[in-house]
This record gives sequence, C-alpha cells and structure tokens, in this order.
Amino acid sequence: MKENQLLVNVLPSPTYNWLRMNDADVKVPGDAVEGNPMVTRTADVTATVTDYTEIQDIAGGMGYDFDTYMKHSDADVLKLQIGRQQKAAQPVHIEFDYEKDCADVNAVYIDADEGSDLVVVMDFRSAAEAVGFAAVQTKIHVAKDAHVLLVQIQRLGQGFRFLNDVAAKTEESAGFEQIELILGGADTYQGSRTDLVGAHSTLKTDIGYLLKRQEHLDMNYIANHIGRKTECAIDVKGVLRDGAHKLFRGTIDLRRGAKGALGNELEDVLLMDDNVINQTIPVILCDEEDVEGNHGATIGRIDEALLFYLESRGMTEAEVYEMMAGARIDSVIHKIPDAVTRDRVFEELKGHKEERYDD
Repeated sequence: MKENQLLVNVLPSPTYNWLRMNDADVKVPGDAVEGNPMVTRTADVTATVTDYTEIQDIAGGMGYDFDTYMKHSDADVLKLQIGRQQKAAQPVHIEFDYEKDCADVNAVYIDADEGSDLVVVMDFRSAAEAVGFAAVQTKIHVAKDAHVLLVQIQRLGQGFRFLNDVAAKTEESAGFEQIELILGGADTYQGSRTDLVGAHSTLKTDIGYLLKRQEHLDMNYIANHIGRKTECAIDVKGVLRDGAHKLFRGTIDLRRGAKGALGNELEDVLLMDDNVINQTIPVILCDEEDVEGNHGATIGRIDEALLFYLESRGMTEAEVYEMMAGARIDSVIHKIPDAVTRDRVFEELKGHKEERYDD
C-alpha cells in the first residue's frame, strides 16, 4: 500500500524543538477511498453533496498538510444545511461503522444560517479487534446568532489509526460547541481550530478521553479570537492508564482587534499507572491589551488526603481510582443532550470495565 507522510497538529507558536511537541509526523495511505457513513436527519436539515472548494477557505486544526490531503482525496463533501431561523427538531446522526482493514476518508460541511440551531452527532466505531485507517474532516460555518453543537464519539478498535479534524468559523453573536469523547483506537490524532470572527461569538469545548494499554492520543486545539468581546472555554478531562501516551496542545490566540475577549483553558488528567506518558502545552498568545486569557492544569494522582478519607469509609485504593476515573468521563457524557447517544457511550464504558475485570 502506498503511504504518504503528513506533518499534522502543528503548534501555532513552536516551543523548543528538542521537546518534540511542536507537531506530529503520521503516515496515511495514499489510496484511501471515500467512506459510506449512515446519515439520519429531520426534514428541517438538508443533506446534499458538494466539493472541497466550498470549504477550502476554512483552515483546519491539523494544518496545511491535512487540508491538502483531504482536498486531493477526491472524496465528496457531505453538506448539512439548516435554514434561517430554523431549529432542528432532533439531532442529525452520522454513523461511521468501519470495517476491518479499511482505509476511509470523509469530509463533512455544516452550514448553519442566521438564527438557526443544530445538533450533529458523529459516532466513529469498529469491532474491538479491528485494524484499519480512517480520516474525517468536519468544517462548520455558524452565521449570525446561530448555534451549532457538534458531538463526536471515537470508539475504534485496538489497531486503528484515526485522524479527526474540526474547523469552525463564527459570525456575530454565533455560538459553536463541541463535545469530544475518545474511548479507543491505537493512534488518534485530533485537530480543532475555531476562528471567532464575529463580535460576541463564543466557543465551548469539552473533551473527555480514556486511554489504556499502549494507546496514543495527539491533540491540537486552537481558538483564534478575532472579533471584539469573543469568548472561549476549553475544558479537558482525561484518564491515562497502563502504558498510554497523550499529548495535548491548546492555544488561545487573542489577536489585535479582539478587545474585550476572554479565553479560558483547563485540563484535568488522572494518572492511573506509573508507565503512562502525559504531555501538555497550554499556550496563550496576545496581541491586544484589553483582553483576558487564563489556563490551568491539574495532572497527577489522587490527593492523599482525599484518598485517606475514602479509604477510611471502606473503599480500597483501586476502587477510589476507578470511581474518580469514571466521574471524569461521566461529567463529559452528561453534557450530551441526546439520550440515545448517552446510553450508547455508557454501554461502551460498561464494556471497558467488564473487560478490565476479566483481564
């Protein structure tokens, strides 16, 4: 199989090269084919096919190489559109059910007109033992006073390499929310870039990940504050166990002209075992005076005082860690507004627990 080498998840403001955290090199198949997801929508949302030229001006979070790869893949772009002042009665569901040894690419464009409201749920799944490759890019235009919530759930097999990129552009008083759950896959690369162009537009990002065995997760999240009084909040909750490896890059760029902008970024990581690798780069860039940017991280094991208190109430150390790990992921799952999707994810987590106890 012919393979291409891509440079992805490029940090907007590079750190020391010797840390090897500025970007990621990843091999992708040169002969990938267009996947065939199943789309379920309501009458107020239209689904058509367009080409990449319609979305090429919205830059992705993974960077130039991945944008070019998707453009040259010749895959059609699934376009979901909701009209002016329309409120979707039900979420749009896009289900990607990957087969063993697949090499699939897909592009999705979500176009929310002025004053509209839309929820899109994307579910990426495969058999637990499946080996394969998939790349998905989702680009979103949120018009004035519109709101889009994108929910993405990744529960792929132990031998899967997955590239998932999200890019959004917001107009005046528009709101974009994303909920990301990563529950599987051997190698996962997540990119996200939101350009808060319109004044008073907002971004809310909630990420939850549960990594085990030798799973590897590489993330690059960028919030560009361009319009006045724009706001973003990036909240990351993760659990690392066994020999898992995670790298999170989070950049809040407060650009000139974004007066009154507010950016917040927070990561909470629970380290379950001694062999895990956790890397975090929180970055705040500022080219404007009247702005506020904050970032923080809580990384490590459970506080000894809390652990002692719970043990004194009859719990073992292992039970305490399992409870706290579940609480972190559950807090993200409960933010999903669609009950069907929530139930699916809880069943997935139940399977993780049963599998671990069997081991």
